[in-house]
Amino acid sequence: MVTRWDRAARWRACAIGLAVAVVLAGCSSSAPPPQPTLPSRTLQPAFSGSPVLPAPNLTDDGPGSVIESKPLADHAYFDQVNATAVRVVYRSTTGANGPPSQASAVVAVPPGPPPAGGWPILVFGHDVTGVANKCAPSLAPGLAGYSSFMGVMLSRGYIVALADYQGLGIDGQPPHSLIDAATLGNNLIDAARAVRRVTDTASTRWAAFGYGEGGTAAWAATERAPSYGGGLDLVGAAALTPLADLSPLATEALDGTLTPEQFKLQMLVVEDLALTANLNRDDFRSGLAKDRWDLLIDCAPADPSVVPDLYKQLRPADLQPSSPAAADQLRTALSNAALPLNTPTPPVAPLLVIYSTDDPAAPVGFVTGPLRRACVAGAPIEIVTKVGDTQTTTDLTVQYALDWLQNRFGGETLASTCQGVA
Repeated sequence: MVTRWDRAARWRACAIGLAVAVVLAGCSSSAPPPQPTLPSRTLQPAFSGSPVLPAPNLTDDGPGSVIESKPLADHAYFDQVNATAVRVVYRSTTGANGPPSQASAVVAVPPGPPPAGGWPILVFGHDVTGVANKCAPSLAPGLAGYSSFMGVMLSRGYIVALADYQGLGIDGQPPHSLIDAATLGNNLIDAARAVRRVTDTASTRWAAFGYGEGGTAAWAATERAPSYGGGLDLVGAAALTPLADLSPLATEALDGTLTPEQFKLQMLVVEDLALTANLNRDDFRSGLAKDRWDLLIDCAPADPSVVPDLYKQLRPADLQPSSPAAADQLRTALSNAALPLNTPTPPVAPLLVIYSTDDPAAPVGFVTGPLRRACVAGAPIEIVTKVGDTQTTTDLTVQYALDWLQNRFGGETLASTCQGVA
């Protein structure tokens, strides 16, 4: 349902919760003791202000090279945390062996002097927003709610890049595909490369963090890195509720068991394949879904107030495939797109996968099959299963993932891999 895929509110709440938790940790209901009189003094700010970026390196030498770098139009939040943010357009690659393409991202640089070796880079992959060009977070007010979460990452001492993904935010590019894991992984790797073209304070060491579609991107980045990520050192990736295998949607749609939280995801998957693989939309929609399709999948409708009521009226039968053969066509397309990518060079960077067993939008079948296959292939994966939980964006879970990545930057190895594979 619409609210399930509105990540702006969720990530805003997450970031606020992380900040408030620090404040509340030292609070007490009792009155503070009297304080002694102290001599007056002038307190100097920790930093002299936001960093000044040099002119970007616009040399065209392939994936990750920057085409354009401009100050972010909506930068009030980054001003508050003394960070400097720019929106960049950079070169990338479609698929494992596809043609060159372009993608966009927001790059935010923290204040103060960088550590020895430069600021580590954290590339953030956002969740499903839509498949239309206008659905890029970099084009939305407040970065669709992700700016505050980027602030949490900046406070930990990272340069942060929020990637839009191919087909979102730039005209003239191939359509966005939320199931094309190889392209998503490429986009994250090239965002890390682009960071080093807009600032001379960045390290070659980087990590990926993503939720939902961004979890797919982060996972795929670990698989693409050995063959595609040259010149960078990927220390690890955290994938929260990755949409690693969406083929169960076809069975659920045919059986009429899609949950309301899955309606929009199902429609976006069908729209994705209609744009990229000539799938016939009318084989997967009827009734209200067919009549109001464009409005139901719109990430920024002219009158958003009417959309929630439409979703309340939507029924699983409105999204039922027209035949078992149509369901098989959808299932095959999604199975072929599932992780792992089975790249010729196995991944070496550790991967953290966190999923919840009772998530009504992303059931365990989206994750368990890919985990089994990846673990059999020897991928270094730590698995956290949140039994009985319905989401993985709680403060504690996000903090755990960020701490886990920090340990990878610190050189810690995984204590165990592939424990608890279902």
